[in-house]
Amino acid sequence: MRSDRASLPVPEFDLLPARCLPSRIEALDIQQVEQLIGYERNHAHRIEVLNVLERKRSQLR
Repeated sequence: MRSDRASLPVPEFDLLPARCLPSRIEALDIQQVEQLIGYERNHAHRIEVLNVLERKRSQLR
């Protein structure tokens, strides 16, 4: 689990509140956003965070 966290494109992602995410994920590509979505779904499953990530993924498509 720790290695999963270490490989995420956003440092300390699992500690960030949803309101801080937009600026932290602005430069990510779709694969990185999908990596964060998968991690979030498998770990904390924070609905607000998933909503932010899914909006970003939609913008990148």
